[in-house]
Amino acid sequence: MKEAHAYTREGCTRCPDFAAEHADLSTGGIGAFGDWTLVIVRTDLGRELLSTMKEKGLIETRPGDDDPGAVALLHKLARVSRKRWPETAVPGPRRLPVTSA
Repeated sequence: MKEAHAYTREGCTRCPDFAAEHADLSTGGIGAFGDWTLVIVRTDLGRELLSTMKEKGLIETRPGDDDPGAVALLHKLARVSRKRWPETAVPGPRRLPVTSA
């Protein structure tokens, strides 16, 4: 991952939603298991989608408790990125104000 930082898009360094907290599913390649992707289920729709994919044999799953370090890192990075939300954001979920074109 560290080698790839040079290729990070500029906007990503200022993104206030690192953990995709307003998505149905959040995914990321952090943690001890390099061949697994950490997936956070955030909504009922996300849970349904993940369950359907598992039932159809499209994915394998394992509990997040298998890698508590990845979950802790996700929480830490999410806290840092939340500090980037502008004061003008609309609360719950924090959305940037609409600007006229």
